[in-house]
Amino acid sequence: MRIAILSDPNNFHTQKWALALQAAGAEVVVMSFDRDLGSGLNAIQLQPPFGKGGNYSYLDYLYGGKVLRQALSTHQIDVLNPLNVTPFGVWAMQSRFHPTVACAFGADILEYPPRLELSPATAGRLWESTEAQPGRLLRWKLALKRWYFRKKVAAALDFADFVTGDNQFLVDCMRDWFGMQAEKVKVQRWGVEPALFEVNEAELATLRHRFGILPGQKVVLSPRGAKPIYQTDIILDAFKKVLEAGRKDTVFIQLGAGYAVAPAILAQAQALSSRYSQFHFVPEALPRTELHALWRLVDAFVSAPVYDGYSAALAEGRYVGAIPIVNDIPAHRELIDHDVNGWICDPFTPEQLASDLNELLGDITRYQNKFAQLNRTWIEQNSLIDSNALKFIQLLQQKFTTSRQ
Repeated sequence: MRIAILSDPNNFHTQKWALALQAAGAEVVVMSFDRDLGSGLNAIQLQPPFGKGGNYSYLDYLYGGKVLRQALSTHQIDVLNPLNVTPFGVWAMQSRFHPTVACAFGADILEYPPRLELSPATAGRLWESTEAQPGRLLRWKLALKRWYFRKKVAAALDFADFVTGDNQFLVDCMRDWFGMQAEKVKVQRWGVEPALFEVNEAELATLRHRFGILPGQKVVLSPRGAKPIYQTDIILDAFKKVLEAGRKDTVFIQLGAGYAVAPAILAQAQALSSRYSQFHFVPEALPRTELHALWRLVDAFVSAPVYDGYSAALAEGRYVGAIPIVNDIPAHRELIDHDVNGWICDPFTPEQLASDLNELLGDITRYQNKFAQLNRTWIEQNSLIDSNALKFIQLLQQKFTTSRQ
């Protein structure tokens, strides 16, 4: 089976999924308007109809159906697999190619409710937001964009032959907000890659030195990125409160994950870095090998987006036995029972998070022993990417013939 993934080949989620599908026996081609910067994948850069010199816009997806259709024919593709309903599912729709099986992950659905009050996102904490409190003009623009893109998302969902969502809440929203038939959508998680966590002591020693982790010190990680949607401002305020109170036995690490850093959050992180040697901010994306090695040093981690699909970071942290500290949203209620296999911080405020951190850090071994095996077992049974990629291919084989279009 030849599968064309529509996505940026330089995105680590794309790379993870493409490699898993290949390992499961599929031939995979990644198609996009982006130039491959060394992913190692079979990646093809298509020419946008309007964009020049590597630049393109949403308009190129809306009018790029012909160039995509031609590439799919040239490469004898059996199944088209856009990652995110918009923009890639919208682009797939313009090609009129069938079968198209889209993967939805969160923002591509949850930011486009039929009524604004149904969205778990707030105007200042959307995926593309750079400020937690935008002005009136920006709020108006966001409302207009939501209205416009909702129509495109609805059309792309209707066009797709099948759609997977990576948690139940996402699948429910596609059904309830967009009228998708139950037989056309299902939960399909991705998951972790166990081999990547097999690191040696030299790698761990390098990371301990980089982050100044002394013998006996605990590590708290905020892995998701420094964007308002991840409530990083609240997390940093909580870290500050814990550090101000004099805790010396813990190192706090905030990752930028390669996303654009909101100016206010950058200022917060820089102020903490300059004042406390126990706090570290990494604005760039860590290489995957370093990130997986870092997980082996983490005792607890904070993941608190205003909405979510199925978080790779949450899965990885649970796999290595770190304590998950999450906010109270549907995506987390699917996975975490408070004080059973993780910790739900509610309300998610700097004061409550600081209090919860101090409670967990004060008895870290007991909580780790309580949560770790439950989480590891669940991940091994439900969230290994190789087995889930194989299930995805089996789903395609059951639902569609592989005759080339």
